[in-house]
Amino acid sequence: MKPILSLITIFCCILFSSCHKKHDEPGKEDDAIHRTVLVYMVADNTLGDAYCDNSDLQEMLAAAKADKLNGGRLLVYHNRPGTGFGKAPQLLEITKEGSVVIKEYPNDPAIYSVDPARIKEVIADTKKLAPAKDYGLVLWSHADGWLEHEGDYSSRSFGDDRKKHITLPGLAKALEKNYFSFIYFDCCLMGNIEVAYELRRLTPVIVASPTELPIDGMPYDENVECFFANGEPNMLNAAYNTYKHYANGNRDPYCQMVVINTDQLDALASASRSILAKVNTYPTDDEISGIQKYSIDARCWSYDMKQYFELISGKGSTYPAWESAFNSTIAAAHSTPLGIWNLKIHTYNGLGSFIISSPSDITYRGYNNCAWYKDVVSASPIYKGK
Repeated sequence: MKPILSLITIFCCILFSSCHKKHDEPGKEDDAIHRTVLVYMVADNTLGDAYCDNSDLQEMLAAAKADKLNGGRLLVYHNRPGTGFGKAPQLLEITKEGSVVIKEYPNDPAIYSVDPARIKEVIADTKKLAPAKDYGLVLWSHADGWLEHEGDYSSRSFGDDRKKHITLPGLAKALEKNYFSFIYFDCCLMGNIEVAYELRRLTPVIVASPTELPIDGMPYDENVECFFANGEPNMLNAAYNTYKHYANGNRDPYCQMVVINTDQLDALASASRSILAKVNTYPTDDEISGIQKYSIDARCWSYDMKQYFELISGKGSTYPAWESAFNSTIAAAHSTPLGIWNLKIHTYNGLGSFIISSPSDITYRGYNNCAWYKDVVSASPIYKGK
């Protein structure tokens, strides 16, 4: 009997060793990991100079130590301040024991974290090093919705890596062929129809703000638990936590948040086309002045979308279908009475929209490059452009 027992013992040891190795090896599928969340932190800018990245990393560590990862894995791509001075970007894993560097990227100042190739590389690394059943994405940096400057990497839509940025269409292209259980914009001014529509195929839910947010951003110590909830991530609570963080006596009591159901955006686009197809005149300055602003720029580029479509539809026969589609798109919307710079919020329906008020607005800051313009706004006879 001894030889048989020895063979069984050896077999069990090999089997245990094999299973243990499979669990530890990067890139092997691990059914126990239900979700990996990547925080893409572009911080080589004024946010990093103000140590906002370090503050948020500490909040993530606090959440991990409090067992809020729920068996998931939290990775942070950290584009650190000082890239041009030898501080190469790192891919970190936030664990209960602390922060671990799992990859360091080439120390080449000519490579920017807003380069589509770098974004794709980091997502591929995340899936290889922390495989899971699904993935969540947090985009952390400065942002300006869909606004562009000249050129691609020097444009301003998302991210700020040493004054380099990526356009909204460029971001969508960089993220294509990936699917995330959520996309949370921990940055300003991304809660508008142009952004949501551009990214609608990448995720079922987007959380963002149509206005500027205080520099502290979201409370990661509260929201990490929402990201790793059993089943679907709890993005309603994540948005509410951020709103509550500022509404409940914070030194910066300014916050507007929206949760967007992206599977309703095609219906909203169809209803919007029906209204825009009948728009033959530009709205007047007086008419626009009655619509809630979501930005304080001299040329405001984000207004309350629902009020805008109430105006151009005249609340006629096409409006009820549009309102139904809009209400289905907005899962939640929260607002304090004021926005940053004491922007008064009289009306808040959650989603911003650009208003074309003259022919030159069609190409203003690259608006005609947005999918929302191409697919929807251009249905108007006067908004087609040349």
